[in-house]
Amino acid sequence: MAILQDLEDLIAGQFGSPIPSSEALARLGVPAASIAILTDGAISTKTISTSDIDSDTLFQACSISKPIAAVAVFRAIQAGHLSATAPITRYLSPHQLRFLETPQTKPLLQHITLEMLLAHTSGLSVSSFPGYTHDPPSSIATILQGLPPSNTPQVHLERFPGQRFQYSGGGFTVVQLILETVLHKPFPAIIHDLVFAPLHMRRSHYHLPATERNLAPAHDTAATAHDPPYHTFPELAAAGLWTTPADLLRVIAALQASLAGTTAADSFLPQATARAMLTAVHSPYAGGWLAPAGSGALSHGGWNDPGYRCLLLGWADIAGDGTTQLGPAARSGICVMTNAPRGLEACAKLALAAGYLLRWPAFPPALALDAAAIPLVAPGAVRAGWEEWVGCWGERWHVLRGKVPMLKFASLPPVRLLPAAVAPRRYGAGRCSIDVVVEGLEVMLRLGGEGGERVVEVRPGREGEVDVLRRMGG
Repeated sequence: MAILQDLEDLIAGQFGSPIPSSEALARLGVPAASIAILTDGAISTKTISTSDIDSDTLFQACSISKPIAAVAVFRAIQAGHLSATAPITRYLSPHQLRFLETPQTKPLLQHITLEMLLAHTSGLSVSSFPGYTHDPPSSIATILQGLPPSNTPQVHLERFPGQRFQYSGGGFTVVQLILETVLHKPFPAIIHDLVFAPLHMRRSHYHLPATERNLAPAHDTAATAHDPPYHTFPELAAAGLWTTPADLLRVIAALQASLAGTTAADSFLPQATARAMLTAVHSPYAGGWLAPAGSGALSHGGWNDPGYRCLLLGWADIAGDGTTQLGPAARSGICVMTNAPRGLEACAKLALAAGYLLRWPAFPPALALDAAAIPLVAPGAVRAGWEEWVGCWGERWHVLRGKVPMLKFASLPPVRLLPAAVAPRRYGAGRCSIDVVVEGLEVMLRLGGEGGERVVEVRPGREGEVDVLRRMGG
């Protein structure tokens, strides 16, 4: 597919003269990236790596394990085995409920529902799990109670059920227990039967086969492999999935078909059930997914120690009321999987660049992609009209006129501004932002403004605070 070649060329050109894309990716801190793009229902793949990987190479999906588990839950709901609004006491025995009890919170457990567990509003503790280098606990009961050899404390109530959003991997471990209890099967077999087999996800496993050799080992940096090459996560629903980007996009494609109400999709997940799963409970979180209301985006990211980072995103008319205008993004999506800590920024950069190249809508702010990373440099020149922002902004920022736009910060030498590979923000009257990155630095400027006022937004990436600057001196 041309978009994948365009994306690879864009990566290769990030440091002036083109270099091999694998070298450019390594300079971004990542030894390997497996990429899949979904356009109009078709999936295409690309791998960029300093080592020998291919599109079938397995990566840990990290917290993307959660939305895949949620799909299985809603398949079980559709089959009549579960109810999203029923209390967990319907499915767990008094003995199992004691795993979560404290003397003070025992009466409150009966008010936790499956919907709360999926939307992270149950009030349960343990946001994430570090995994195990050896000898993981042999049972979910041990993990939930925080008993040896668990490396996390007991999963218990910290807030009232339904009080507020609180991300909880512990809550998804309770989901795992509920599925196994109700369906009388091990969790990997449940997901295989409900999700993997129907969607032909042949490279997806919640239990890594002992004979599997085609997997990407975790790294500390682009040049330094981690020892051991991965951690084991018995908290399968929360963090235990091994898969590929193409397989994850098969889930996105299936949900898009379900939301569109196609007859074939009804056998997997009917339209009403898919909408129920993806309707925000505590925006932006829905039933296991980030799905900001009205955005048309369904997404999840993830990171597992010691180095796996990944991102899954698709577009769909979730509400079905015609108010979500997706244009070329309809039936589209992207998944990026990496194997080093800097992969979080790389995933965001690649997703923003793909959206730019494919003319997708701007990603909703709730997904925080532009907070995770500064965009890649786009080919060509900065879009015409940037001269309107020439002048002094705030007290220390100066946009300078020249053959190309320049930026002067305080008394430091001027630096070139280059076009950013990110979808612009759209304002009224057909206006949209002009987005530029500072050459050689992880800093982006968004030249924009509403009404007659111009502003400059300084975005430092990596969850730094955005500074909104106004013109100085008239």
